[in-house]
Amino acid sequence: MATKAKKAIVQVRVDEDVKVQAMKVLNDLGMDTSTAVNIFLRQVIAENGLPFQPTKARFNEQTMKAIEESDEMVKSEAVNRNKSVDDLFDEVLVDTEQC
Repeated sequence: MATKAKKAIVQVRVDEDVKVQAMKVLNDLGMDTSTAVNIFLRQVIAENGLPFQPTKARFNEQTMKAIEESDEMVKSEAVNRNKSVDDLFDEVLVDTEQC
């Protein structure tokens, strides 16, 4: 006769909003958190590692330079802050007419 697998308890700390959002998705898939964690752990075993490739966001050199320039402009308050979208369009139209 086959023996029943011993069950273990796994406790994890996650942000409340992450838990709530994940539970909504899992419920839509018809499973609970325990089932999802079991699937994840079985995939870790099957893949002999994480079942996905964790990466950090990568930007090319041009994009990174633009982000840094933008950050500096905001910090130095060298940007002209428009009070409304109409003001912004008026400014852009004046600039294009001068070109």
